[in-house]
Amino acid sequence: MQHSFIRIARSRFLLQCLIASVFVGFMAMVAEALPNGTWLSKPQLAFHLSNGTLNSVMDRIRMQRYRVVFLDVRNLSDLAQRQVTYTARQYQLVPIAWIQSPQFRALSVQQIMDEGRYADGIQVDDHFFSHYSRSAFYALRSQYPKYIFCSIQPFQAASAPQTGCNQRDVQCYSPIGFDKCVELADRLKAVTSLAAQSTLSYSTRMGGRAFNVFLWPHSDEFVTRSPMPSRTPSAWQTVFPNPMPTNAFTR
Repeated sequence: MQHSFIRIARSRFLLQCLIASVFVGFMAMVAEALPNGTWLSKPQLAFHLSNGTLNSVMDRIRMQRYRVVFLDVRNLSDLAQRQVTYTARQYQLVPIAWIQSPQFRALSVQQIMDEGRYADGIQVDDHFFSHYSRSAFYALRSQYPKYIFCSIQPFQAASAPQTGCNQRDVQCYSPIGFDKCVELADRLKAVTSLAAQSTLSYSTRMGGRAFNVFLWPHSDEFVTRSPMPSRTPSAWQTVFPNPMPTNAFTR
């Protein structure tokens, strides 16, 4: 009799554990993925600067709940870079200078740092890690006082620096092997980056994970007719504060 009671109690306990694990798994599946960052290319920035739609763009990005905007500011004038980064901050976004193809421009560590002079940090991506040594990265880390975001392709996981990045992301741009790519990002405690044209639709399968999207506005077309921003920032011509952002990104 006592053994029967023990068996029943044990069965109930195991059933409860099973139900709990299924519930946790289900909640992870239905949890909404969290927007983290998105990219704006140099042609996009030039377009919006010349058409007066930069405020509307930053407002839309903020309304989509992104925290970070990666900006291709190469060869933009100092005035344009200040305008872009200042406008991003006005809409509670963290402006990060996206260091595009540094190997083709033969950028030194100092020049990479200079490209992020008006932003709150820089992003070095798979091109950097394919063409620059690990010692170059650590030289960058030791000299650059702001945030460094690191973006890698899955095959670079073992060779990329394990420390020194305030935030890492893994580029999961192909539907082939997508789930394994997300698992890799989980192991690295990294953000999953999605491609607007190929894997953005997979965000519904990511549970409560954070994700980036390359590029904004999730299509090949620029925003040619933008609504008025939900609020109007102060005129950017007056002052360009460049504070470190309050958002915490761990190194």
